[in-house]
Amino acid sequence: MKMLPQVFASLGLDETETKVYLALLEFGAQSVGSLSKKLGTPRSSLYGILRRLVELELVVESLRHNVSLFSAESPERLRLLFRRKREELSGQEAALDKLIPTLRKKHGAHLLRPRVQVFEGAEGLKAVLKDMLLYSDRETFAMWPIISMLEILSADFFRYLNKERIRNRLFTRAIWPKDQVVDLKEYPYLGVGEEFLREIRLAPKGMEFSMGYWSYANKVAFISSRAESMGFVVESEELVQTLRSQFDVVWNLSTPLKVDRSLTQAFLEELKLY
Repeated sequence: MKMLPQVFASLGLDETETKVYLALLEFGAQSVGSLSKKLGTPRSSLYGILRRLVELELVVESLRHNVSLFSAESPERLRLLFRRKREELSGQEAALDKLIPTLRKKHGAHLLRPRVQVFEGAEGLKAVLKDMLLYSDRETFAMWPIISMLEILSADFFRYLNKERIRNRLFTRAIWPKDQVVDLKEYPYLGVGEEFLREIRLAPKGMEFSMGYWSYANKVAFISSRAESMGFVVESEELVQTLRSQFDVVWNLSTPLKVDRSLTQAFLEELKLY
């Protein structure tokens, strides 16, 4: 039930509309007056809400003894609504793909544009990594103190990030400090292999780092530890090339992370439904 508000919000329903639909599911057919008493919502407000739910085919209106009654349709209707939303977004994405070349020209029309973007706070740092999700079909590499990053960005965010990264086909090579290996039973989305589009190695003994960086396209995203809570994205092909050369040296000296695949299987099954 904890996920209900987010699910309904993704379908375009606000908190009050969700509340009315769930009430009709629970109480059955109701008149506007009866529903108003049960929810403590003014009748005048309910009429508009019910009309919208009827339009969405989540609620049906019937007439009994000249009184309008409203009842919730089967919850399976929610799945239908979700499919419609997905089809709508798919159509909009196709239209956007056609617009991208024109928008890209506009973006490149300015000779002076920021090459460094600075972010602060947890939400700002999440925005740093979300920039990577604007790309697809790329190889990326990262020096990544994973435990520090989990502490500042949250496990839920990394679950989302990995789903989107895999969906965008962003292959990653990552190096973790030896003292920052996580329990894959707790974080199954941090697996390795072809299905995860990721290889992970552990840095040579004595090599420690609290700031992480992740390079993609012609950019590098840097994220500091919780103590500084600061991140920035640098757009520079020269910097990417320099870091890649250094990364490859460390990569060849690092040890492949051994993973029990049974611990990560649950996430792969979850990914199929994403």
